[in-house]
Amino acid sequence: MGKITGATALINLNFDLMRKAGINALRYSFGFPFGEDGKTPGKRFMDVIEGARKLRKEGFELLGSTFGQGSYCYDPEEKRTKWVSSVPESIGGYDSEEFYAAAEAAAEYLGRECAELCQYWQVANEPDITIFKGDMTDEQNVRFLISIAKGLKKGNPDAKPGINISFMTPYSEWLLSELYQRADTPFEYVGLDGYMGSWQPGGPDDWIWYIDKAHDITGKPVIINEWGYSTLQSGPNPDPDGKRYYNQRVCQSKEWIHVWKNQHNPEEQADYIRECMKIFAEHPAVIGEFFFRWSDTETCWQCGDPMCPAECAWGIVDVHGNPKPGYYALKESYEKYFKGL
Repeated sequence: MGKITGATALINLNFDLMRKAGINALRYSFGFPFGEDGKTPGKRFMDVIEGARKLRKEGFELLGSTFGQGSYCYDPEEKRTKWVSSVPESIGGYDSEEFYAAAEAAAEYLGRECAELCQYWQVANEPDITIFKGDMTDEQNVRFLISIAKGLKKGNPDAKPGINISFMTPYSEWLLSELYQRADTPFEYVGLDGYMGSWQPGGPDDWIWYIDKAHDITGKPVIINEWGYSTLQSGPNPDPDGKRYYNQRVCQSKEWIHVWKNQHNPEEQADYIRECMKIFAEHPAVIGEFFFRWSDTETCWQCGDPMCPAECAWGIVDVHGNPKPGYYALKESYEKYFKGL
C-alpha cells in the first residue's frame, strides 16, 4: 500500500467529493462491541459493522478505532460536561482482574469480526491526557492498552495496533516507552495527534521534531492519526463568568490562545494544510495521515455550545457540506505529493 491519505470525524459524508480530493482512507470507530452484559454483541455493534462494510464498498480503507476508557464530554440531557465510560459497568472496575480480561476478549472479538474490514487499529484515543484517560492510574492505563492490542492480534494475527498520543509530553514519552520498548510489544505503528498553532503553540514545522521523537522512542512507522487547524478564532460566550465545568480554557473563554500566523480563519487553514502535507509526504517514517476533520459541526462535543472554536470549525467542508479553502488545499496537496502511490 502507498501512503494513506485519510480523514476522520465522519459526518456530512460526500463520497464523490472525498474521492476527488484524493482521500482513500477513513478512521472509523467500532467502539465496545458488547452490550451491558459485556459478552454479547448488540444491535448498535451490528449497525456499526454494516456501516464499515458500506464504506469499504465505496472503496475506502479503514483505520479501525477501538473502545477506550471513555471521555469527559457534554451530556445534552444533564446539560453539563461529565465523564462517560466507553465500557459497561458490568465488566468490573479498574482494580479487578475481570476488567482487563473482558477488555482483551472484546478486542479479540473486534479483531476477528473486522479482519476483512481493517488491518490498522487505533487503540483507545489519546490515552496520554485526562480527558480520555480518566482516573486510571498510569499502570492501569498501560495494562488496559496492552490488553486491547493483544486481544486484537488474538482475533486477527495480521492486525496492526497502535496508540495515538495527543502531543509529546513527559508523560507521553513515558507511556510510549512502556508500551513499545518491550520485547513482546503488540504495537506495530505509532499514531500522533497534533494541533500546533491551535491546542499547542507552534506551527507545521514542529511536526518534524515530533515525528522524529516518536519514531526514535518506538522504532515504529508513524501515522498522523489527527492533525488540522481550526477556522474559527472566537465565538459567542453564553457563560462569561465561567460557572460551568470545562475541560480546558478554549471552551471556557471561546477564544483560541494559540495561533499559527495571524488568526484562525479559512485561508490560514488552507496554508497550514499545504505546509503540513509537504512535511508528511517527505518524511520517511510517515506512512499515512488522517486530517481532522471532514466537516464542521453545529455544536461543541466538549461543552455543548454552538460556534465554540474548540470543536466546531475544524472541517474542510462547512456544516452544509460546502467545501472551504482547506478542501482545495488538501486536494492540491494530494495531487502534488501522493498521486500514483
